[in-house]
Amino acid sequence: MRKTENFVTHLPDQHGALLLVCGIIREHHGNILRLSYNKAVDLHTTFLEVRGEEEDLRRIRLALEEIGYLENSLPSSQVIMLQVHHASGPGTIYPILQILDRYQVNISYINSYELAPDQDAVLRLGILIEDPQTIGQILNEISAYYPVEIEEYDPLETPLDNTVFYIRMAARMQQLFHLSNEKTIEFMSEANRVLQMLQERGENPQTVFEHILTFAEKLARYRGAHFKPFITHYQLTAQTKLHVIEPPLGSNTYILEYQNELLLIDTGFALYAEEMMQVLHALFPDFDQRKKTLMITHADVDHCGLLSVIDDARIVLNQKSAQGLIRQLDGRADFREKNVFHLGYSRLSRIFSCYQPPNPDRFVIFGADAPDEHEELLLIHTFTFGDLSFEVYEGSGGHLYGEMIYVCREPRLAFTGDVYLNVKGFSDRLKDFLALAPYMMTSVDVDPERARRTRSQVTQLLQALGPGTLIGTGHGAVEMQSNLQK
Repeated sequence: MRKTENFVTHLPDQHGALLLVCGIIREHHGNILRLSYNKAVDLHTTFLEVRGEEEDLRRIRLALEEIGYLENSLPSSQVIMLQVHHASGPGTIYPILQILDRYQVNISYINSYELAPDQDAVLRLGILIEDPQTIGQILNEISAYYPVEIEEYDPLETPLDNTVFYIRMAARMQQLFHLSNEKTIEFMSEANRVLQMLQERGENPQTVFEHILTFAEKLARYRGAHFKPFITHYQLTAQTKLHVIEPPLGSNTYILEYQNELLLIDTGFALYAEEMMQVLHALFPDFDQRKKTLMITHADVDHCGLLSVIDDARIVLNQKSAQGLIRQLDGRADFREKNVFHLGYSRLSRIFSCYQPPNPDRFVIFGADAPDEHEELLLIHTFTFGDLSFEVYEGSGGHLYGEMIYVCREPRLAFTGDVYLNVKGFSDRLKDFLALAPYMMTSVDVDPERARRTRSQVTQLLQALGPGTLIGTGHGAVEMQSNLQK
């Protein structure tokens, strides 16, 4: 069976290293789909995406491990900046270089200069320590010759060190999300994919990595006690209530309650699964005993986080969204990831949020008769929940293939996902976070022109419902329609 695998390699800085790697891949009939190396970002790390038969990929992996090129674990390396004041004269820094050579320490940055004629000189060194236990010994030996000062240094915030850039950044991800080595290597590969794509559009590498780091840190910030969602309640009819959970980040979750039944529409990031389950049990102490149905507006990972967590509920969705989730489960690119500009960001979102696709055995699928492609907002299904009747419309796929809008005409209610957003209802933290996606994907829509037309059609549909319509959008506060503009 042919499959695709990402290899992260750590190559020596010498001619012929990449040729050797490519020769191994060629020997075992691998097809290189993507190759990325940028010496200015990281001196040693190279990323390869290879397609081949499973057995051939296994042999490639073993061959790269045998020559010591495969990056399958993260060394506990540490980069330190030293400032050494030394006498000016012939051979004065030679003893320092000898000490570093004896401990097999790599120099990532060096700069020596005289403060003034006939005065002491200053040597600034960036050194890579593979064995942290040797730091004290190295400093003691250098101090026997010259005074040494250690400068504070974060290799993610300065371009001085490019020997282990990806490894240091990956170590930060491990710290934030407790990633396994396998997931950390995957992160490195996908971060590079985003970098490669944006560099081709003229973006600065440092800016790209700052956005990725900001994206990760914002997600991690709101776990545990910092997860404080806004929760609102609406009495829709005498028997049916709407509960809205607006999390710090990720999609809103809408819960319709009728007698002993609950219908959840969208469920946010899987990263906050534990926190969300606590909220759900606080709202409904008998949550585990309730009859539950899960629905989604579209199959983006920030809307599907609890589909695999609430495992005693059926999942009701359209044919196209089901296909997208099944592609995720099978390890294939889903419909967002088929867009090359969205692939890296989507995979990073999966890694950071610990997302797991749901079991398709739980799917109840509708809309199988809908055409594969259509330009109009298409009515594909109707259903009832308690005393409410809903129409389900499928968009043309501009934001994401399979996108849906749910409309209840009495009382006037709509759930629009990300096709229509209440931007004015965004909190400042949500605005800052959502601004990262269009930068890293170039657009949040897989087809911006189709998305524009679909949003216009949805706006017309909402206008036709009339003033007083309650609009639950994918993110941000619920909107009460008064004078909706096209």
